[in-house]
Amino acid sequence: MRAPIFRSRVNLVCLILLGVGVIFFNPLQAQNQRQSLTLRADVQKANAKTGIITAAGNVQIVYPEHQLKATSAKAQYFSRERRILMEGDVLIEHAGKNLRADKITYLIDEGRFEAQAHQTKFVETEVPIAK
Repeated sequence: MRAPIFRSRVNLVCLILLGVGVIFFNPLQAQNQRQSLTLRADVQKANAKTGIITAAGNVQIVYPEHQLKATSAKAQYFSRERRILMEGDVLIEHAGKNLRADKITYLIDEGRFEAQAHQTKFVETEVPIAK
């Protein structure tokens, strides 16, 4: 009588562990995590109706899929339009190049940056030159 109960408990534990393994080690989930954008800041607000996330104070953006790291004073992520607007001493590191401006918009689907200067009076791009 004890053997069938013991086996069913062992089988239940195995099923639970298998389920946990599927959740934590699912290759599709791991792939989606690599494609995620991470936004860090002192303050963040999200509007579910508009799909806009606003971040302010020591903003850091990391987007590994696009080889993008950025810092700014303020940022807005427009999820429906798939664009990021960064303002205030913006520095972007993208694929080995640096871009600095007062205001930069990143159009995600196009992989395009639009930079504007206000206080600094210029937009600066640093590109490594191969020898």
